[in-house]
Amino acid sequence: MTSGEFQAHTEQVERLVQRVSGLADEDARSTSLELLQSLMDFHGAVLSRIVEFLSDSGEAGRNSLAKLGTDPLICGLLVLYGIHPVPLEERVMRAVEKLRPQLIKQDGSVELISVSDASVRVKIESSGHGCGSAPDKLKLTVEQAILEAAPEVVEIVVDTPSNAAFVPLNMIQPAGTEEKKYEESTA
Repeated sequence: MTSGEFQAHTEQVERLVQRVSGLADEDARSTSLELLQSLMDFHGAVLSRIVEFLSDSGEAGRNSLAKLGTDPLICGLLVLYGIHPVPLEERVMRAVEKLRPQLIKQDGSVELISVSDASVRVKIESSGHGCGSAPDKLKLTVEQAILEAAPEVVEIVVDTPSNAAFVPLNMIQPAGTEEKKYEESTA
């Protein structure tokens, strides 16, 4: 199953839950939602046991679990059930580190600034030339990598260095203009 197929399945589940939630028959609505919750609880318990068994199975089990946790589809499921074996911050750091060689080839770099709750802050620099498409491409690449490793992230803040050499023309004023405006406003 591809990531797109997985996304289509989750969207279908969401649509069906919305339909069930809108049922006029209170008993049917309640029973359907209870069934869904029971199924989710059952799947979560089974997945938790699998994670536990692999964690307790020595180096080979932990390596298998680590590899499973990097698969985008499995990662999303483990996050959904709150049982991902790798903490959020570590997954984000690994994603950023994995990107570095690719970004260097694109004349860019990324620095992880912070990870808190479901928010990530990164700094992206690009020596790209042209109309600014290179920084946009770098930003998209970084965002995709972070979301693949940590689908629970809801906000990615990207800091880019401002062009310090550029001063907008409307900011340039003749010498003494500011002093004159200050004197007029205090008079």
